[in-house]
Amino acid sequence: MEIKISKCAAKCCACDNDFEHEQKVHSHVVMQDDALARHDYCAACFAYAQAEGAFCAWNVRYTDPRVLEAERQEALSPLRRLFYDLAAVTDRAELAQAYLAAQLLRRQKVFRQIKESEENDGAERVTLFLDRAGNRLIETRDLSFTYTELDEARVLLMERLQALEAPETDTDAEADNGETESAPQQSEQVEEHVQNATS
Repeated sequence: MEIKISKCAAKCCACDNDFEHEQKVHSHVVMQDDALARHDYCAACFAYAQAEGAFCAWNVRYTDPRVLEAERQEALSPLRRLFYDLAAVTDRAELAQAYLAAQLLRRQKVFRQIKESEENDGAERVTLFLDRAGNRLIETRDLSFTYTELDEARVLLMERLQALEAPETDTDAEADNGETESAPQQSEQVEEHVQNATS
């Protein structure tokens, strides 16, 4: 006899609340209308679930496909990974790099600008973006960076990006061709943005 068990549902079959990514889900299979049916419960509802006559029961971790896709996109995008690493720190030089990375991602239509506001009597400009790949809201801060700061940030950002996109290899041919095709284009876009931001 072949038994097929469906995938974990996206919500609890009792309270109808959506499961969160990595949430523990309680599952059991019961006979229903002369066929096996899977029921997935959150912890609160499982305590009251009628498990009598269950064919089998087990626990799983729910994996949200949207989160998995966002993680996959992040793994495939060195610039996005770099942005999130830089945006998590408070160092002014790295925040300048995060600001430039966000502008680049906006140009590539990975980020969509939601709104821009000023804080601290105009000393800071905060821009809210929507990360389309992960459907995630993030913000960057322009701390009234000088041209020198943005230019230094551009150089450091491109060095980091090239290191991620074209890691050193043992072959001389690849070492001679160290830059990827996209790196020079991104460098030009960052250069243009630095000039626009300080003009």
